[in-house]
Formats: sequence, C-alpha cells, structure tokens
Amino acid sequence: CIYSPPDALLVSSDVVWSVFGYEASPVQWALAAWLFVFASLLKLFHTCYHLPHLALGSELTDDYLERTRIFRYNTLFSMSGGAILAFSFYGYFFTSGPQAGLDTSHFAAVVASFGGIVIFLTAYLTRDQIPYLAQPPKDLPKISVMDFVKEATVVFKNRNYMMLFFGLFCLSPMIGVRETLGQNMNLFYWEIEPSMIKYLSLFSFTSYFVAVAIVARLTKRFDKGGTMRLAVAVCAIAASLAVILRSFGLLPENGHPSIFFIVGAGSFVYYGGLALLTTSVYSAIGDVVDEQELISGKRQEAVFYAVRTFFSKVANALGHLLAGIAIDVIAFPPKAVVGQVDPQIIFELGIFEAVIAVIPVIGAIYFYGSYQIDKKRHLQIQQELAARRS
Repeated sequence: CIYSPPDALLVSSDVVWSVFGYEASPVQWALAAWLFVFASLLKLFHTCYHLPHLALGSELTDDYLERTRIFRYNTLFSMSGGAILAFSFYGYFFTSGPQAGLDTSHFAAVVASFGGIVIFLTAYLTRDQIPYLAQPPKDLPKISVMDFVKEATVVFKNRNYMMLFFGLFCLSPMIGVRETLGQNMNLFYWEIEPSMIKYLSLFSFTSYFVAVAIVARLTKRFDKGGTMRLAVAVCAIAASLAVILRSFGLLPENGHPSIFFIVGAGSFVYYGGLALLTTSVYSAIGDVVDEQELISGKRQEAVFYAVRTFFSKVANALGHLLAGIAIDVIAFPPKAVVGQVDPQIIFELGIFEAVIAVIPVIGAIYFYGSYQIDKKRHLQIQQELAARRS
C-alpha cells in the first residue's frame, strides 16, 4: 500500500477539480471510490508505522528537555520532506504550471519509492534501541478491540491531555483552511506566477531549521506550555497579517516584486511557528504519559499517540470541509482564470482564509497555555515513578 499506481494521482486530480466545481461523470465517481479505498489503505498502513515511531521518540528518554530535542528531529525531517515534495511537485510534475495539469507518468512511483525507502531505513536503523526500551510485562494479556476502546477513553480523564486535545481542535480550522485554499490564495489573491510558486516552499524549508535550532532554548525559557502558546500566536499573526495589510491598502499591488517576498516571509514565520508547536506537543504528550503512569501504573504511549493521531486527522478534515463550504458561500467560479475573478470574491477569499479561519486560534492559545506539566512538575513525577519502581 506504500506504492500506488501512477494513475492514482491522475484520479486524485480529477476528483479535486470536481470538488472545486467541475461536473463529475459516473466514471469519475467510480474512480473517486477507487481512490478512497486505496488512499484509506495507505493511511491505515502508514498509521501502523507512525504510531510506534512516535511512541519510540517518547520512550528514548524520560528527561524533560531531551525529549524536546529528540522530537525536533522528527519535526525537521517530516516537515522538510513535505517542503521538498512541494518544490518537486510544482517544479517537475506540473506540465507548465499549476493551471495546466499534473504529469502523472512518474509522480506516484517517485513518491512511493522514496517514502518506502525512508520508512524502511527509520525502522531498520533504530532496531538497536529495542533492548533499552521499557519492556511490557511477560504476562500481559491479549488486548481486544473493546479493551483498546476502554484504554483510549482513559486519556480523556487526564486534564493536561485534554488541554492539548482542545488546543488541537481550535487550531485545526486555520491549518485545514490554509492547506486547502493555499494554492488559490497564491494564484488568485496574490497572483504569483505559477512558475514561482515552487520557490515559496524554500521559505518554509528554511524555517524548519531555524525552529529546530531554537525550540529547546524556548522550552528551557518558557516551558512547553509557554512555547506552545507562543508558537500558536506566531502562526496566527503570520497567517493573517499580510491579508489584513492588503485589505487596508498598505501593500503594493499584485505584480510588484516585493509581493513574492512578503508572501514568502509569511510562509517562513507561519511554518516555523508550526514546527515549534508540533515539536512541543509531541514532547508534551510524552510527559503526559509519564503523569498517567504515575496515576494508573501503566505505560500507554501507543494509546495516547493513537488518540492524538486519529483526532488530528478528524480535525484537519473539518478544516478542509470548512474551506469547501467557503468556496461555495463566496461562489468562487470553477475554471477560474487569474485576473478575471470578481475582486469582491477575491477579497472574501482572503478574509475567510486569513481572518475568519484564524479566530478560533484564540481558544488554542488559551488551552495550550493551560497545560501545566512544567519542568519542576515533571521532575517530581519522575522522582515518584523512580521511587515506585525501586
């Protein structure tokens, strides 16, 4: 399921265009169903890799700050890989710009091969750490589906985990909407040349290295709750500032050379903040697992990260749904041509993507700021766990 036939990407492009206003034929609906099945299988088997991968990061250390240092590399490679893919996508797999079409002859094979190699290497090269990990009891009974459901409900009784959970849902509209409408904003709102869009990914790529360099220092200074709150605020400002300035006539007209760099700077700050947040949240979940072990006597990394992964997908999907609703509400035209869309529609597109979708982030700042496991509290948890184990 790591490898998908090249035609899968052709199908996905047809489905996407159908969603954005093109009439879908019965054949396209059948192909959409085919894509749904195989995309779901891909997600299923990717999850079988991803959850142990995240749990491993938590188990490698019980140190408050070192856990952040470990997860920053997970963030760096996962997010920079996405930036490289975006650059390749726009630079080599579009025939002559995003409006022309997707060349599917090699795209799926290249992505699948690269992803398969990376997954194999990360699993193979970390096998030497297995003897040092916390080992499950030898008399551990088999876990049924209902047992898992019961264990999963436990996570919602942990207050600190619930702060992370609510923060995720308040943040998801901004992330999902930006992911969905980002290309429309670049093409129609900012009118960036299609051949230049690929270079925007270089701004985000660079920001990940900056985030990795400073996240541990920020955590040491502000703890994880403060770092998450700061990161969310940075993301919100970066997501909305340029559109707000444009709305007040404080930016140059489209076509001015500075527009590309203004959008790129916003991308740099936004994705840098998102990298800080992702690293801090994954590290914080490891601390919550320590706290839960103190409460229940069980190590439950897999359960905590599983619930997080599931609801992050649900939350992002809701963000994509909101973006689709917005497209319908503002009546964004199908087969739109750059420079020929009603300026009022373009204005409303920007307001929804950069202002309305960002409003729930206020809740995310509150919830992430209410996370209470700081370095002092985590040290206390570790001391109590050590006393119990001895």
